[in-house]
Amino acid sequence: MALNIGILEAGSVGVDFTSHFSTYTESFQRFLAPGGVGPALRSYRCYLGEFPQAGDACDGWLITGSAASVYDGDDWIAQLEAFTRAAAEQRPVVGICFGHQLIAQAFGGTVVKAPGWGVGVHRHDLTARSDWMQPPVSSLSLLASHQDQVVTPPPGAVVLGGSDFCPIGIMTVGPNVLSIQNHPEMTREFATDLYQMRRDRMGDAVVDTALNSLKKATDEADAAAWLLEFLTR
Repeated sequence: MALNIGILEAGSVGVDFTSHFSTYTESFQRFLAPGGVGPALRSYRCYLGEFPQAGDACDGWLITGSAASVYDGDDWIAQLEAFTRAAAEQRPVVGICFGHQLIAQAFGGTVVKAPGWGVGVHRHDLTARSDWMQPPVSSLSLLASHQDQVVTPPPGAVVLGGSDFCPIGIMTVGPNVLSIQNHPEMTREFATDLYQMRRDRMGDAVVDTALNSLKKATDEADAAAWLLEFLTR
């Protein structure tokens, strides 16, 4: 039987980017099940108040990125935090970018707005290991797009990797929760349009440096293997 992953969508795709994908679930479908080979994904639009009825409704859960901040105070964010805590008692939960930050906040960590932008290819060096981290690489380079970041991990969390800019870049919370700040599902084409669209907000120097970094090699295949291994343990 195919693995069934619930995608907890934390936002919609802006109209300027729908040529890349129409929903975040579609983006993760291409990443985790290219050509339809891989897990089945079930979408929940949490940002609209659509939530699963139970934490065991799927084999595992994945919380997406978002244009929102986890400290915005919206009701759906608090509801997603509560669902994440409950689901983690029964199933593996993975958080990406906003999902990474929401996991931190949900379990007692701290998220703030950083003084600069994390954009372009960012490498997180690994400082700890676990048996599901196969292949056992020493670092993970992925595309990034964030300003908020985790500055204090939850009590008992294990920080697996990070960088000088983002020290808490990969972490686990207990046996069932994994979160990653960077975006393994993001494509270079989408990143290029996203950075260009935010040029006025981020500044020419930041955007040009980010665009130039897209020439670097990245580790999406390793990240996909890690996530699938974690979700099927």
